[in-house]
Amino acid sequence: MNRLALSIYAAVLCFAGTALAAGPTTHTRTLNITGIGAAASAGNVDVANGACNIDPWVDHCSDTSCTCLEITVSKASGSMDAGKQTVTNFFVTSDQDNNPATEPTPGGMGPNPRCNSFLGILTDTSSGEAKTLNLYGVSCKKVIGISSGNPSGTHVGDTIVGGWGISASPAPPVPDASGWGTLSGSDVKLTGATSVKISGLVTE
Repeated sequence: MNRLALSIYAAVLCFAGTALAAGPTTHTRTLNITGIGAAASAGNVDVANGACNIDPWVDHCSDTSCTCLEITVSKASGSMDAGKQTVTNFFVTSDQDNNPATEPTPGGMGPNPRCNSFLGILTDTSSGEAKTLNLYGVSCKKVIGISSGNPSGTHVGDTIVGGWGISASPAPPVPDASGWGTLSGSDVKLTGATSVKISGLVTE
């Protein structure tokens, strides 16, 4: 192979390598959120069923007894977006009619069983990047201090588990990306303090 042919071959290999490197890649990404949850303002609530009305994903209720919460985020960290991240528009529809624990406590002597499904949405942004995440899961009340003198215990908050996915609504991600994964968290009944940990695969 002469020198010209070698040069052309090397250039083709270099170009091909660059093209391959420029394609999408998949990595594990995380997002850790802390904030305060409270009842959403009336303008963000569907009057027909109590669900959040800011996006079709969260504007669903199995009947008419949903509640809409807005989480005001004080801290967001992780690798969902590159650099310092900000989480806004964090809304959760809790479906009070959707409870799998339908058998009451025997003789009324025990904690009142309750788990509720929820739908959530949030926007995570950083310099040059933005993703809307749809959330789906269940929150189950956390009870402590059960005793003969306090058979119902004390409801101190909720434990949260579920899944998430990158959404194309209300705006597609920038840059283009897809992804999904799991979430876990908790909230404190007295203060509304909320923490959520998100982890999964993102391709972009």
